[in-house]
Amino acid sequence: MIFDEIVTGFRLAYGGAQERYNVTPDICTLGKIIGGGFPLAALGASTEIMQHFDKAVVGADKWLMQLGTLSGNPIAAAAGLKTMEILSREGSYDRLRAIGKALQKLQSTLLDEAGVAHKVCGDETLFDIYFTETDCRDYRSANHDDPARNAAYNRALRDNGIFKSPGKLYPSLAITQSDLEQTRDAVQQAVKALGMS
Repeated sequence: MIFDEIVTGFRLAYGGAQERYNVTPDICTLGKIIGGGFPLAALGASTEIMQHFDKAVVGADKWLMQLGTLSGNPIAAAAGLKTMEILSREGSYDRLRAIGKALQKLQSTLLDEAGVAHKVCGDETLFDIYFTETDCRDYRSANHDDPARNAAYNRALRDNGIFKSPGKLYPSLAITQSDLEQTRDAVQQAVKALGMS
């Protein structure tokens, strides 16, 4: 079993989805989160699997070459270590989840008040707002009934100083109360824009 933790690693929990769901995969991959946002990646597995990267242990017939353009990047390694140190501080994940929950609630409340059908889908640390009446149970059901409405919402947020990717929202520990207030104002404008479209 392989866990691709490119998005969930260090986000759902310090130990990623593996920790959050108490599952140990055979192989785990991590992306730039391990480099504090800089280009870096990692692969983790059991000794039995990882030994295939050591020709001296497994012999030439079972050896796998492993290399990468950005392997050993010292800037990314330093940034990653600092990021992991910050995330390991007491209360970091409680705060991250509180910020995510606040972002979910302020959007959902304003959309509800305007009578806009939507669902919040995902974890507080990684989620999106879907313009649909269908419950989001898995990636197949996480769809917009009207993708143009999502595009209009995101465009209105950008026009009001808040960049939201076309996909998921990724709350950050850097978000302040002032940022949440600015986001609330932008969401109010975005919701109004939906009523006009």
